[in-house]
Amino acid sequence: MMGHRVDYFIASKAVDCLLDSKWAKAKKGEEALFTTRESVVDYCNRLLKKQFFHRALKVMKMKPDKDTKKEKEKGKAESGKEEEKKSKKESSKDEKTKKEKEKKKDGEKEECKKDETPGTPKKKETKRKFKLEPHEDQVFLDGNEVYVWIYDPVHFKTFAMGLVLVIAVIAATLFPLWPAEMRVGVYYLSVGAGCFVASILLLAVGKCQ
Repeated sequence: MMGHRVDYFIASKAVDCLLDSKWAKAKKGEEALFTTRESVVDYCNRLLKKQFFHRALKVMKMKPDKDTKKEKEKGKAESGKEEEKKSKKESSKDEKTKKEKEKKKDGEKEECKKDETPGTPKKKETKRKFKLEPHEDQVFLDGNEVYVWIYDPVHFKTFAMGLVLVIAVIAATLFPLWPAEMRVGVYYLSVGAGCFVASILLLAVGKCQ
């Protein structure tokens, strides 16, 4: 959607999932949050108004015109070649028709036996690609409507890394207030790191020469 990959769900499946969840079962002294499909739809409409997700349209992707033209040209060329071959082989085919029919019958019988045998791999159905576009009418409906998630909470790792960076910046700005021993240690560490980087640069320059 809008050039990005997004997570989406279908309205009817979401309603079924919430009705099968623990919130649809009444506990001791408490009422169930979801009792009917209408109650689930009302709850989802409230989430939609708070922009946790929004309604979208599913648009199937079509093949470009260039590919279709190439396929048509290839089909015409192949059909022309086949017609030429057929015209040349008409005389010889009349004598071999009986033998070919018998062979076809035997082959069909063998194919039927192979299909009946267990463990034969089935052909996978190719899934058609589609894209999602925002819908004008933002309402939650119980059906085959598509809805895209917007809610993307901040993970704990990113929050922790940001907090560590903020603390490091504050500590660096308060460097003049550090104890003398810590400042001397940081000085020697910075000198050692500078020497290490300089040695790597010198080695790179030496290899280039």
